[in-house]
Amino acid sequence: MEIHENQNNSHRSKSTCGYCRTEGHNQYQCPHVKGDWENFLSKWKLPVDGNGHPIKRGYNSIAYLYNKNAIDPLKTTIYNNGFASWFRNCRKAYIKQKERGFKLDYKPSRGGSSRPKKCGFCESTNHTRRNCPTMEQFLKDCYKANENWRRVAYQEIVQQHGLSVGAVVELNAYVSYNQREKAVGIIKSINWDTINVFSAMDSSSSFASSPLNIEVLVNGKTEKLTGLKDIFDCIGANGQGYSWGGSNLIRVVTHSPTPLDPEWITSYKESFETLVKKRSLEQLRDGMASEYRAPNLVKHINQWK
Repeated sequence: MEIHENQNNSHRSKSTCGYCRTEGHNQYQCPHVKGDWENFLSKWKLPVDGNGHPIKRGYNSIAYLYNKNAIDPLKTTIYNNGFASWFRNCRKAYIKQKERGFKLDYKPSRGGSSRPKKCGFCESTNHTRRNCPTMEQFLKDCYKANENWRRVAYQEIVQQHGLSVGAVVELNAYVSYNQREKAVGIIKSINWDTINVFSAMDSSSSFASSPLNIEVLVNGKTEKLTGLKDIFDCIGANGQGYSWGGSNLIRVVTHSPTPLDPEWITSYKESFETLVKKRSLEQLRDGMASEYRAPNLVKHINQWK
């Protein structure tokens, strides 16, 4: 999944504020949060620049907002994606800054702290993430759910459809914009190592994206197969991926039921270990503050375990 494959990316950008996306501080030290939130609660006036244009805070831009003067931010459901994202991020950072007394230069003490330790996964004050029983049980559930899904995926993709490396397939191959033609190709590669139980989710996740990538050699070029969630029941929108101009599968002409190593069913556990190290239980259930209609990863695991 994306959060695991990208963790060792050597081309990461510099650390920036999660709220305003500028360097030099984090969102809990951001000087823009308090003023933005007070505008939301009182005047409902969007922050503007010197020319009177609405300010963009990081990824959170304003596209449109109907009846903005009639909206109570504490009661009204905000449907505008950009505005709702900005509102949620500002509220989260404001609450944390308020807990710290708006000490924007706050840095945790390296010595003893008067604040009780809290588990970064389940937020219990009785233990830390290192020995969290809730996290340990969730990991076991993830391993079991992934094994169950991989058995189903192998049975459907390989045994039922005969789709594996070396299979001959008939395609609607991409030629140009709005133009395709029938062609025959050979399956070149399938990312068996990284597909997992989250590939079956009907909604996309920003950090647990797990697309099924199938490459096919057609007309002397390597293309990607598209529309996979319409072909396989075990693949959902989170496993669909995106490939503009790819080729659509029509049928498998010559099967290639290449057997996979039996250990494939139980492998890829390290990705779930990365997931629970970098995300809390709340974030797995509700997504990140900036996500719109994030899928409930915990619910999905429970459905497959």
